[in-house]
Amino acid sequence: MITRAPSITTSTGIIWRRELIRFCRQPGRIVAAIGTSVLIWLLLGSGFANSLEPQVAPDESISFSAWLLPGMMTLIAVFSSIFSSLSTIEDRQTGWLQAVLVSPAPRSSIALGRSLGGGTVAFLQAGVMLAAIPLIGLSTGFEGILLALFSLAMTCLSMSAIGLAFAWRCQSASSFHSVMNLVFMPMWLLSGSIFPIDGSSTWLSVVAWCNPLTWCTTAMRTSLTGSPDWSMIGLSAAVSIVTIGIATLVISRR
Repeated sequence: MITRAPSITTSTGIIWRRELIRFCRQPGRIVAAIGTSVLIWLLLGSGFANSLEPQVAPDESISFSAWLLPGMMTLIAVFSSIFSSLSTIEDRQTGWLQAVLVSPAPRSSIALGRSLGGGTVAFLQAGVMLAAIPLIGLSTGFEGILLALFSLAMTCLSMSAIGLAFAWRCQSASSFHSVMNLVFMPMWLLSGSIFPIDGSSTWLSVVAWCNPLTWCTTAMRTSLTGSPDWSMIGLSAAVSIVTIGIATLVISRR
């Protein structure tokens, strides 16, 4: 009897569904990702607003808390991608990943399924932050919210794919933590999430604008403030496509 190999769509759907089930069974991930970002947001946007707002928030038409909101959503995407990437290392150690690799499922389905699963989890967590829009004085229209959600989805997808590519090459969780400190956190700090790029030194401004996470954060911020930057929105979509391609190439190599 000949068994037909599962299609890439079926395999991707199974892996994506597994990521969602794992997320629902680990409430600590929700608390860690959302709680840390909300705490930073409250401290900076409320506790230190009087001392930071004149120097940091360049747009006087919105409050400092509103200006910080997209950066906190980006932070949740980064944290969630880190947790999803760590689960890849755990799957290798428990043997689940080896079982998938020897199955007839195409390897590209692993990259797509895990990237989509991690991106969906990050999107669900970060999207909750938009509920604070009425509390911070933002008058974002329906179109602006949709564009912000699209940019957020692209951000979560790209961060999940990048984390997967790095975790695939790491042999232990400790080695991935080094990658996290060297790659993820500098990317977030240089994305304009809490410090504006305008006014920085020339070399730092160039580095920041070469950071893909800057494009994603800017796309969300401009969408929420009612003046969407379509070039940044397009770049955020392009980043997600490129990063998924990179993750697929890394996983496809034997």
